[in-house]
Amino acid sequence: MKNTILYLKKLWPLGLALMLLQGFSSCRKELNYTPEVFVSAQSVYKDEPGAIAGVTGIYQQLQALKRSDYQLIGVIGTDEARCCYQAQGYGAYWAGVVGMDVYDITLNSQNADVTGFWTVCYQGIANANAAILDIPQIKSFGEPAVQTRLVGEARFMRALYYFYLVQLYGDVPMPLENTSIANGLPRVPQQQVYTQIEADLQFAAANCWTKSKLTGNDAGRASVEAAKALLGKVYLTVHDYQDAKTTFEDLINNYNISLLAHYADLFDGQHENNAESLFEIQYSTDNTNDTQGLQNLYGSYAGPPIAFEPFNTHTSGYGGTVVMATSYYSDTVFMKPFSWEYQYDARYVPSIHHDRYDGNGNTMSWWVDPGLPTIAKYDISSSDIDVYHSGKNLYYLRSADVFLMYAETLNELGQTQAALAPINKIRERAFGNASLDFTATDAPDQATMRDLILDERSRELGAEGWRWFDLKRTGTLLTRVKRYDDPQRDFEKKNGTTTDPHPAQNVSTKNMLFPIPLTELQNNQALGLKSQNPGY
Repeated sequence: MKNTILYLKKLWPLGLALMLLQGFSSCRKELNYTPEVFVSAQSVYKDEPGAIAGVTGIYQQLQALKRSDYQLIGVIGTDEARCCYQAQGYGAYWAGVVGMDVYDITLNSQNADVTGFWTVCYQGIANANAAILDIPQIKSFGEPAVQTRLVGEARFMRALYYFYLVQLYGDVPMPLENTSIANGLPRVPQQQVYTQIEADLQFAAANCWTKSKLTGNDAGRASVEAAKALLGKVYLTVHDYQDAKTTFEDLINNYNISLLAHYADLFDGQHENNAESLFEIQYSTDNTNDTQGLQNLYGSYAGPPIAFEPFNTHTSGYGGTVVMATSYYSDTVFMKPFSWEYQYDARYVPSIHHDRYDGNGNTMSWWVDPGLPTIAKYDISSSDIDVYHSGKNLYYLRSADVFLMYAETLNELGQTQAALAPINKIRERAFGNASLDFTATDAPDQATMRDLILDERSRELGAEGWRWFDLKRTGTLLTRVKRYDDPQRDFEKKNGTTTDPHPAQNVSTKNMLFPIPLTELQNNQALGLKSQNPGY
């Protein structure tokens, strides 16, 4: 982790300079960076060391997307997590974050997170474009396989950023060059964007290295396994189930992907870049700029263990309490379908702090929300800098996600009973044996299996950033958010009152897409205000 981050830290000013060269008009005008060092892409990509350093810098934007409140995109506004009632009073910026959760009028084209996420993705795309175009021109590579690997990594990262953009914003501009575009770019139809994403990932799968070859300083780089996993996810997203099936079966059967024996090991900070991890975002405590601060957002800072039946391992602590677990995620989904036995799912304690306590074992209750469940996956450890700065890596893709996507693919192809095997592989780790496997009785038809898989994805992948995209892909965003993201029920459960300070939930069909940032509509001469997504 630390070695990779040292490369990123050194390349950050360079990354800004490269982004400036790309000429994507709205990003350049909006950001108006003055980098510490300004060099041309050609100066960077002139030899093998420069190419390695330049491609390493492309990962910086993904690190930025996941280190703080941008990470909440994909988590809040779903059936898994919601903003605390008091977050709306933290100021205008945080009111905008709450707006993404409750889909109110602050979820608009001027929302800071909506705009920032767009901008950071295009920074990553601009840097990837430079690498893709310039690295093949280098004549002095000692090992040709490294040259093609680096282009594969750059195309993987470009696909990753475009995959975020097309899911969130729909039709988007799609620059593939690093030359100046004085008049801006029009929005490209979603299908064309997905076609490019698939082509990039197919190239990455053919030219990146396998995980086994990426050791030492290269441990955080994109691999063949990561490219195939993301390609399968893209196929699943566009409902190309046959290609998804082929891709997942290749990955499962030929690349020996596996699960860690113990679920809790995934989140203890001691098993980074592990066998289950297919691609993770690297952080470090070498410098506060290299850290992520998610535990402060999730309010789940872990202190000394406090005995509490029946879980017996919950902790004291504090945090920013911006985000809480919904009742669905903290209670309902972990109680189905086996009643009280479900609270002993091995995933529960690493995922959920059901109650919060002070150092004396008393429930924390100075605000309304802190007594309600929080999300435990982002707890920092004693080796981190402080409550705001953690060096713990974050997962983007892991094998458990692949097995669950494979189950979903089989079910959508009408092979519902075959889908039991991959979903039960996940459950057997959770319970230590096959005693709580799903059977044909639990999943007698395709529709029932769809619900079982969505619930299992929440138990396994909760708050890891995929839920909004899962619900959109399965056409369940509106129904599940309205059904399960219910702060009124949570408030009544804790306080025994119907006076609810939480904002109302206003999700509607327009929220299947985010608004295009106003700065893009104003600065990109190929667009204009009429190019906004419907309803915004």
